[in-house]
Parts: sequence; structure tokens; C-alpha cells
Amino acid sequence: MTVRRKDMRDIAILVFDGFEPLDVFGPAEVFGCIRRIHDTADAPEIRYYSLNGGTVHGAIGTDIVTRALDDAPDKDVLLMPGGPGTRSLVKDAVFLEALRRQLPRFSRILTVCTGSALLAATGTIDGRKATSNKRAFTWVKSVRPEVEWVAHARWVEDGNLTSSSGVSAGTDMALSVVAKAYGDEFARILAAAIEYVWNDDPSDDPFAAL
Repeated sequence: MTVRRKDMRDIAILVFDGFEPLDVFGPAEVFGCIRRIHDTADAPEIRYYSLNGGTVHGAIGTDIVTRALDDAPDKDVLLMPGGPGTRSLVKDAVFLEALRRQLPRFSRILTVCTGSALLAATGTIDGRKATSNKRAFTWVKSVRPEVEWVAHARWVEDGNLTSSSGVSAGTDMALSVVAKAYGDEFARILAAAIEYVWNDDPSDDPFAAL
């Protein structure tokens, strides 16, 4: 199938000790599958980064060898997962300041689960709409009340920021990004290729925070 992408940059995935694997590998599978079913080279590259590079230890024994975030090309799309590691990082002033300095280099920011809390802790999305894991929603809101947290949403778009609810919602969000870049038909073909039932309605949130 030949399609032409619209504003689909390469994907820089920022990981840290204690990241949630499905937050990372669900979207990575979606973006990585573009090249499998696209009959041109017009597909994004996926690269894994951490603040300083090296091996990062994810939750449930998932390790990734990463590059330093400084090495990410300008204008890439930055994807930030959540996971138990965010609980300490939202209080890590050194990490937050380093991340804050890097954020303007990226053309678009995607967050999955409590990755939005980590982004919010930098103070860069005050007044903007975002969502997060609904089981952790009270904690997420406490991290940065200045954000307009949306309690009922599978994912939320606000300008160049797209944030998703918990874990598997990141895969739905990633497919929505693909749909905007390549069209709905292509996104549905991709979802079928990975045998995934895509929830394509961002307002359909079965785990909404009460």
C-alpha cells in the first residue's frame, strides 16, 4: 500500500529505570510496523534514549540499551512512558531540569500512562489538557495541579502534546497518530496486521476516573 505521510517524524522514546514495558513497546510496535506494510522508505525510525545513555532497567526485568538524549535529532517526536519509576523522578530536580532543557527540541510530545505526570513535573504544560492512568489519577493530579487534567479520556490532544491513559491506551494513541499521518485506512490495516482491536474513539474511556 502506497501512502504519503504528513508531518510524521522519527520517534525518540525516552526511558528510565522502572519504565512500564507496554507503555514503550505497544507504541513501538505500531510505529515500527509502518515500515513492514508501507512500500516506500517513508516510515519513521525508532530510537531509544535515556538522560545519559547506557542500559536502563525497566519494570518486570526489561532492560534497554539507550543513547543519551542529547544525541536525539532536533524535531523528532518524543514519546515518554510511565511506570513505577515516575514516582521518584517527579521529585528529581536534576532529571527534571535536564528534561526541561531538552523539550523544546522536539516537534511533538507523546506520553503514555504516568509519563504525563513526569512531563507535568517539568512545569512546561501548565494550563494545557492532558490525561493519565486512571488508577493513579489522584496522584498524577497532585504532582502538578496547574495542568488541566482530563478524567474521562482514552487520550487527549492539545497542540503538539498528546497524552494517553494507562498502559494499553498508549497503543490506541499511537494508532491515532498514524491515522493522522497516513490516514484512517492505513491505521486500520496496521492494527489488523498486529491483530489489535483499536479503540479509535478518544472519548471511549472504560477506566475513566470517577
